[in-house]
Amino acid sequence: MTAPNRSRSDWAGLILDALPDAVLLVKDGAIVDCNESAAKAFESAGLVGSSIVNLLRDGEWGRLEQLDAQRAQGEPTPSACRLRFSRGDGTSMMADVRWRSLDGHGLLITARDVTALTRAEALMGRLAHLPSGMDGAGTLLDASEPIFAELGWKVAFTEVVPGGSITRRMIAPAGDPVGDYGRSLVGRVVGFEHTPVLAEILRTGEPLFLDNLPSAQKGPVGAAVALSDSMLRGGTAPSAWCPIRVSGRITHTLAVTGADITAHDFVAIQLFSARLAAALRLQALRLEMVHRERLAAVGEMAAVLAHEVRNPLGVMFTALGTLSRATPGDSQAWHPLLSILQEEAERLQRLVTDLLEFANPSTPVFESVALRPIVQDALHAAQHDASFAVAQPVVKLGAFDGLRVRTDRVLLRRVLVNILVNAFQHVIPAGTVEISAAASSSEVVLTIGNDGPCIPRELLGKVFEPFFTTKPRGTGLGLAIVRRICIDVGAHVDVEPREKGAAFTIALPSG
Repeated sequence: MTAPNRSRSDWAGLILDALPDAVLLVKDGAIVDCNESAAKAFESAGLVGSSIVNLLRDGEWGRLEQLDAQRAQGEPTPSACRLRFSRGDGTSMMADVRWRSLDGHGLLITARDVTALTRAEALMGRLAHLPSGMDGAGTLLDASEPIFAELGWKVAFTEVVPGGSITRRMIAPAGDPVGDYGRSLVGRVVGFEHTPVLAEILRTGEPLFLDNLPSAQKGPVGAAVALSDSMLRGGTAPSAWCPIRVSGRITHTLAVTGADITAHDFVAIQLFSARLAAALRLQALRLEMVHRERLAAVGEMAAVLAHEVRNPLGVMFTALGTLSRATPGDSQAWHPLLSILQEEAERLQRLVTDLLEFANPSTPVFESVALRPIVQDALHAAQHDASFAVAQPVVKLGAFDGLRVRTDRVLLRRVLVNILVNAFQHVIPAGTVEISAAASSSEVVLTIGNDGPCIPRELLGKVFEPFFTTKPRGTGLGLAIVRRICIDVGAHVDVEPREKGAAFTIALPSG
């Protein structure tokens, strides 16, 4: 579309037509000239000759005239103002307007479309007034649902789990193709190979804005064919993807799709993701406080119990020694019974030792230490456990050269010994126990995995609880001690199920 009443040889006209902002020349209230951007912005080919009052919403031309009069009188005025225009299709356009009087030749007006920016500003305001999220991310999502529904946007809240992700919440109207696709993923683990966009977010750690279908993008994101198909059928192309971090780790992602999402909206969505992260951190802190209070109560009970049991145990060991020496050698019936008593007393002794270790946490002494010597020392100690001789596993030790962590050397060794012994106890005969490490800018993640029975998913949340054990003669305190020590030294321990066996990960601050 070419601007009216202008020759293509008019260089000034060519320059005006090249400008992205709408340019209008107004004289005596009528539009006498405009550039191509104005004709496109207001979706009208008949701007020239029309009244500027008809192009603006009620009262807006009066505002601009008043500001121009104040400027003519030398009063301070803003360099730009925001006015509401009417497009040819009846919709509104918000624009940042600048103007200059041309000494009797009219008023030159430039208008930059900020409709999307204005909506994003309003969206940020609405999201900012949502509840604080003290009751968790679910409450925040509940409160935001009417806002997203009004905008016609679809929202997926997804948790990152070992090996994949689980969609926890889908906000979309019934029958919407994108919503139906998202709801098909709710509650089930989906491997990263089936969620290319999410995998890319986890790889880069950065939010991502796509102005077209994922399949139209270059790189790994383009493999999201199923998602792109649902978006195409739902008339949706732009999408915003935001990682949500808790304690420095990406634990969830927020994906928002909508036909009219802009880069300005992307900023508002990122701020909302930050609020979700804060809500998740608050929820985790509350749970941690409850857990610590419970551990403190268990610790006090354990200390009392260990103290009460220790003295009688000493008496029992003394009596067993006396009986063993006093029993005639030919009294074969007594020896099996004494062996049973000795074995059970030793088991009680191990329980008392574990109770005291659990009940009396040490004060960590932090220093920067090389990781490899600690791992090797812990492995040497763990290999003296009877379980190692029984299973005779193959131990694969990864490269740790140059890796340093900030921790307590003695406490970390104790953690590694407990986890390694646990790995030896559950590995299949002649199976493999692998020890590896990976470093990032802020932490070193140590992984200890084995070949063995897979941990049922319903038990994953219990393995670090005091007195929980799947071993017939276990105390259930080894991994509880591991978790307590990791909390004390600022580390994070977790367990990941595998098709064969399990892997324990310990995230330590880099040294």
